[in-house]
Amino acid sequence: MDIFEPFRALYTSTTIATTTALFLSAFLLYRWLLPTPIAGIPFNVEATKSIFGDVPSMMAHLKTHETIYDWIECHNARHDSPIVQVFANLFGRPWVIIKDFRESQDILMRRTKEFDKPDLLSEVFVGVNPDHHTVKPTNDSFRSQRKLLQDLMAPNFLNIVVAPQLHKNFMDLIQMWKEKVRLSKGHPFSVKHDIYNTALEAIWAAVFGTEETTTITGNQIDLLAPMKNLNIPAGASDEAVEFPQAHVPDAFKAVLELTDSIVYTSRSPFPILTGYALRWLPFVAKWIKVKNQAMAAQISKAEKRLADSKGKAGNITNAVDHILRRELMAAERQGRSPNFQSKIIVAELFGLLIAGHDTTSTTLLWAMKMLEANQDVQSKLRKELRSAFSSARSEGRVPTAQEVANVQIHYLDACVEEFLRCSQTAVVLSRTALTDVVVLGHVIPKGTMVLLPVSGGTLDAPWKIDDKLRNQTYHNADGGKVGEWEKEGIKKFNPERWLVHDPDTNSMVYDAQAGPNIIFGAGPRGCFGKKLAYLELKLAIVLIVWSFELQQLPERYASWDALDALTHSPIMCYAKLAEA
Repeated sequence: MDIFEPFRALYTSTTIATTTALFLSAFLLYRWLLPTPIAGIPFNVEATKSIFGDVPSMMAHLKTHETIYDWIECHNARHDSPIVQVFANLFGRPWVIIKDFRESQDILMRRTKEFDKPDLLSEVFVGVNPDHHTVKPTNDSFRSQRKLLQDLMAPNFLNIVVAPQLHKNFMDLIQMWKEKVRLSKGHPFSVKHDIYNTALEAIWAAVFGTEETTTITGNQIDLLAPMKNLNIPAGASDEAVEFPQAHVPDAFKAVLELTDSIVYTSRSPFPILTGYALRWLPFVAKWIKVKNQAMAAQISKAEKRLADSKGKAGNITNAVDHILRRELMAAERQGRSPNFQSKIIVAELFGLLIAGHDTTSTTLLWAMKMLEANQDVQSKLRKELRSAFSSARSEGRVPTAQEVANVQIHYLDACVEEFLRCSQTAVVLSRTALTDVVVLGHVIPKGTMVLLPVSGGTLDAPWKIDDKLRNQTYHNADGGKVGEWEKEGIKKFNPERWLVHDPDTNSMVYDAQAGPNIIFGAGPRGCFGKKLAYLELKLAIVLIVWSFELQQLPERYASWDALDALTHSPIMCYAKLAEA
């Protein structure tokens, strides 16, 4: 018996051909999956030797950092180029990173037929709010949804409806902090959740009205006010103290938890898949259900108000009434029944809550850290506020919402703009090429996502770029007519950079065009809530700086480490307050 007979059968011509074909197919598949660079744009050579591209490098970075966008931006410095490419889109096209303010502005404002959604924001946001207008391309559906919101950024609505509510909620915050100052006896304490909670309460009231009596901050005041003392660490005058936390209503908790869940999609190589998978996890599904129930209840109340008013504008005092009235008008024009409980309306209301509290709160946290670290700026700002609101000072009260909204204080405007510039709350903007396009002399193929770090020319000195490489749209706009920051000190926090001499008044006035800042994006897809953000920041800063001295913190509580999710937020935010 030939014991090798079974093995000889393996070496038939058919078997060898099949095996060879399989190996060849596997090899060709491997070669096909290897990243293919865009010609002429710098890239990491080692990334092209693995089917995983730059993803292992990105994941290694995330093991030791809570931020992802600094990893993205580091490639421009590594290659000393304003335009680079990375292979972080697993098995897909490379991302092209363009770190230049003027090129970003041109793409966002003037090349809208060449660049549009989807973008990174769409991918990280789609899981938690898939029907919101921000995740959609600029089409009829997008325009229809934006039209539902168009009244909400009008000066009348902001100044008459929103400003008083913001003022009320931030005054509640001031009252709560006075209780904490009393109990903390000079010790620092965390203000991070206080800021987020207050901003959420304020935007909730602006969106749904003020009938809700149970609020997070109100509950916290009720908890702290009867307390005589706090368990303060002995022998450490600068040790931070902690306070008991009051109950957070489920509807508010749902918004906060769902916003926090975005961190998982922002750190994933597959953000869309991760976002949809998250919706099935019990802890996320629970809060989605709570959110949907809360939205439905509030919309039902608004429907009743609309019916009682017979569709007339009347005295509308919140966003949901505006939106439902818009839906009624659209339904009448289109000859259909209104759908007040549609997924679109729920998505837009939820989007207002997320954007209205998370982005502004994050900037406010950074602003407090900057004021703590720059005592001279804080003192000057307080002096300017006391001078501008002299009536409030003489009457022993804080400035009203209308006073803050109507009085221009150039140094306050400069501070707010510098908070926005330095906070980098939205670190990277992005678009997708709708066709083959040329940027800085390089052909970028259709379907390629272009990332636009906001720090280019804003916080980091720009590269010198020959204007001949720029698009004709840039030249037609004379370069955008925005100034340029001096290279020396570009990273330094300095509100004075936004003040220019006005020969007519012989004074220093705020100039929004003094230098680059593209934190809100630009063009037709720029941040819808920009006016609300400025109003909220101004009100909050005025009331906080008017009421308290933000004293310098011990080094261990003054970390500038950040976390990237929907926004670029500080991990640690403490305050050591004294009444001003």
